[in-house]
Amino acid sequence: MNRKLIILYFLVLPFLGLSGIKESLPSYWIIKDSVSSKIHADSTHLVFRVEDSYGQLMLNQHPVIVQVKVDGKTKRFTVINKKPTFKLSLPKGKHTLAFFINANFDEINLEQAFRGQHYYEIGLNFQGSAGSGPQIMLEKPVIYLYSEKEEPFSLKVKTDAELKFTYPVYQDKWEGKTSKDGTIRINGSDYPYLFWDAALPTENLKPDWQHADEFEGSNAVAYLDRQLTALKFNEKEKTDFITYWGPRMQKMKIVQIIWMLDETIDSIASLEITPAFKQNRIYIVFRETSQFTERTLELRLPVLKRINIDRTGNYLIEWGGIEFEPNL
Repeated sequence: MNRKLIILYFLVLPFLGLSGIKESLPSYWIIKDSVSSKIHADSTHLVFRVEDSYGQLMLNQHPVIVQVKVDGKTKRFTVINKKPTFKLSLPKGKHTLAFFINANFDEINLEQAFRGQHYYEIGLNFQGSAGSGPQIMLEKPVIYLYSEKEEPFSLKVKTDAELKFTYPVYQDKWEGKTSKDGTIRINGSDYPYLFWDAALPTENLKPDWQHADEFEGSNAVAYLDRQLTALKFNEKEKTDFITYWGPRMQKMKIVQIIWMLDETIDSIASLEITPAFKQNRIYIVFRETSQFTERTLELRLPVLKRINIDRTGNYLIEWGGIEFEPNL
């Protein structure tokens, strides 16, 4: 694509319809090519900007790791919604680059001769590969671990969903030490819990909203506090849960919510931990709606099964959630 075509492309782009933008964007294009006296004559500086106009990468919800193979050597860069860019410095000359996120998106291949003392800004548009349908985020699953004494553990998240972000870094499993007060030690650092999130195919999730619990968004904090107290969450767990979901729910007119407990979550993900820990797992599925549902008396009975978390021996508690598009 020569410079005249690049200029014409970006003059026309603002006038295209939304559906036209997606079709018009190539897998990569040169946004800027300029000379800089700050760059050595034998070097070239590259800035890559990841395009996510349609939210397929869900950058507005989580970071994305881009794997870049440069002349056969792989580097990894994390991009976020507020800064969807990453940089490379290379010797001038011809280079072969390959960009890869995951199996849901086609790899982008670029072979280009870069001139010395030049600064390039290059756009990247990752296209969904065949068979990759709409996805929804499973947010914030956090795992608290409690044990009677300090001891080693190994924990795996078993799921067909694509892990997006983990903390601390998850490499096929987490390994570390647990303690009675809930502190988790991994590689010499202490953590209050283990964090992961994932993208799920929406076609596999069909909530039964007729049996959902409902409340006004303004009552979100009181509702969540009441339910979590019934579930025997401790004060830290309640605070973590409410401060994450509460502000979002408070902005909604009416909230519909479904609680998933223990074995009902296994179809989404299961946990494998050694040594054996008693598992208490709670996920929520919710959305905003414009009015309360008309129901029979039978359907207005409380939908949340009460469980008694047994805080003896070795046990774990996990909670997470999925927000669906509003029904307004």
